[in-house]
Amino acid sequence: MRRSKRPVWQAALGAAALAMPVLVIAQPVPGTSSAPATSSAAASTGKSTLQQRFDAATAAWDEGNCAAALPLLAALAAEPAVKPGTLPANLIGLRRGYCLIQTGKADVGEPMLADALPRLKDAPVDLSADIVMGETALGNQAMARWDRDTALAHYRTALALLKGEARAPLLVRIAMVTMFDRTNTAIDAANEGLALQAGKAKPDKVMEARWHTLIGRTLLNQGDIQGGYAHLTQALSRMGGLDTTVSLEEAMLRQDLAQAALLTHRNEEARRYMAMSGAGRIAGSAFAKAAVLDAPTCGPDTGLSPDDMAVIEFAVDSDGQVIGAQPVYSTAGYAKATALARAVSQWRWKPEDAASLPKFFRYSARVEVRCTRSEGSASVVTPALGVIHSWTSQQLGAAIPDRRDDWPAWLALAEAARTSGNAASELAARVELLPVDLRNADDQIASVDRALSLLGDPAVPAPVRNLSRVLLMQGRANALREKRHQSRGYAQPIDGAVAALADEPAIAADPLAQSTALLLAVPARPSAADAVRVTAMVMHVANDDRLPAHHPLRQYAQLRLANDFARQGNMVEAQRRFLSTGLTETQCALIGPKPVVTQVDTASAYPTSAIEWGMEGWTISEFDILADGRTSGTRILASYPPFVFDESATQMMSKARYQSSFRPTGMSGCSAKVEPITFSIPGNANTAREVKRKS
Repeated sequence: MRRSKRPVWQAALGAAALAMPVLVIAQPVPGTSSAPATSSAAASTGKSTLQQRFDAATAAWDEGNCAAALPLLAALAAEPAVKPGTLPANLIGLRRGYCLIQTGKADVGEPMLADALPRLKDAPVDLSADIVMGETALGNQAMARWDRDTALAHYRTALALLKGEARAPLLVRIAMVTMFDRTNTAIDAANEGLALQAGKAKPDKVMEARWHTLIGRTLLNQGDIQGGYAHLTQALSRMGGLDTTVSLEEAMLRQDLAQAALLTHRNEEARRYMAMSGAGRIAGSAFAKAAVLDAPTCGPDTGLSPDDMAVIEFAVDSDGQVIGAQPVYSTAGYAKATALARAVSQWRWKPEDAASLPKFFRYSARVEVRCTRSEGSASVVTPALGVIHSWTSQQLGAAIPDRRDDWPAWLALAEAARTSGNAASELAARVELLPVDLRNADDQIASVDRALSLLGDPAVPAPVRNLSRVLLMQGRANALREKRHQSRGYAQPIDGAVAALADEPAIAADPLAQSTALLLAVPARPSAADAVRVTAMVMHVANDDRLPAHHPLRQYAQLRLANDFARQGNMVEAQRRFLSTGLTETQCALIGPKPVVTQVDTASAYPTSAIEWGMEGWTISEFDILADGRTSGTRILASYPPFVFDESATQMMSKARYQSSFRPTGMSGCSAKVEPITFSIPGNANTAREVKRKS
């Protein structure tokens, strides 16, 4: 079960942000919630011992100690004397539901809380504090899944029960929920907050800064850039200006200012604000090493168009999962912004990479995101995975995780099957785990070796056994390369361990397993010594009549041969190989071997001001590769920090050159090719460091 985490959007302007670590910025070189009221309603239980137990549960609840309160509340709920539907039962249900949400069991707690709340609103005693906490918790849950209307309804219900300064936390939430609307709701809520401060003898400058920040963000999203910039500047002034020590809250404000400055074409000022937020200034950062950074697909399924963009704020948990992804700025409104936020919520980092990030950076991440025009492409392992998925679906049934890339769930299934002695189910889970496993190389190798030892189980069909062996050996080879820090360079050798599988009798007799092994062993750009052997391996797959003529692996092999023959000047054979695929040129762009980069200029691409400030980051670019290897239509899918390296990455990829691809009419050789670029400064001294706040 996932742990409950305070979403970034909630912590950003709430009191909890004050407890986060602070950051010291290097200059360039030459929530807590109010405790709920204790109710006297427990007297209706009629037993003094029951009353004492209720009082003990209430004391733990009042202290915010849900771990202690939950077992006490559960025991009370099971008491025969606590009749269902009575006031004590409903109050216990509310508090149990709330605490279950807070301790990571929202799937149980949320319906329990939602059931209890309406039953308490006509109670003969004042339970407004409990109701406010319950409504706020349900609003937060709705907001975490981007259900804006439900969240707003819960927040408004809670707000109606509060007066004066107590309204401030709910006003913050309402402003954040409605800042993308073309209404005054968010600004009215923030102005009420400002008025609450103005009515004090000594206004709290930090709270004033928060309200100005909310107004500034809202105006930016409504297109009033100058007005938004003015309010954000006021917020910065009340926060103490632009100094070198920054809290999480100040970091987010400075990123807001950077965005406003960029939108008003103050580019150097924008980079200064961004640099002074700490973004892009992580020493030895693993933030650029995300294992999963998929963009959502443009089109009717998501409602996104290529021009839609959003800045998404999120945190990275210590296990590498994204938590609390919420939009803070968008050109396309809330619905499209949340579609982009959903995609970010699926990003993953390896646990060791995530754990190496200072908490400050993990909890203050922002990225610029767009949708991809790519519809996805088939790979060499796609046919094999189709067979594996079909078998594992039969073997594991309803136990299969909702998401195929949920590696902790696959690992848990594997370990459970191992404990129960079900070798076939364990193998199924470990093979499914293989392509999504984000653990370290040693753990991956141990899992592969365990899976290889299970292949002899009689419950495993021969085709599944053969394909599993090929995929597992490829996974083992990849993990070994990672462990030895071997990167695949331009001249790559044949993967000998995987290639050897193709000659094993059982696999050689299985055309799909053999072709998969051969193509996996073939490097994208072989070494000169392997060139003849590589051609023979690819030719074997292309000519293997045991597979249908238009089988994806034969198509892949024919396309690779067509490219090779075209580069040698043999256009007749290139044309014949191309036509044998039975594909159109557009389809070829989706299924064919991706061209390899041959030329890219990295020396002149780094922005000068980013170097001066010591800012590093990354981008993911999307572009088409023309048949002659030139690029076309470059656009940014994701970037960190937002906007800083977009122009540089676009210029770099527009000048890049790739291997040519044979197309009879010269159409695109690769549509919507995606390329990550990391911007780093060797020996960078202008980094920011996290420091602990003095108590």
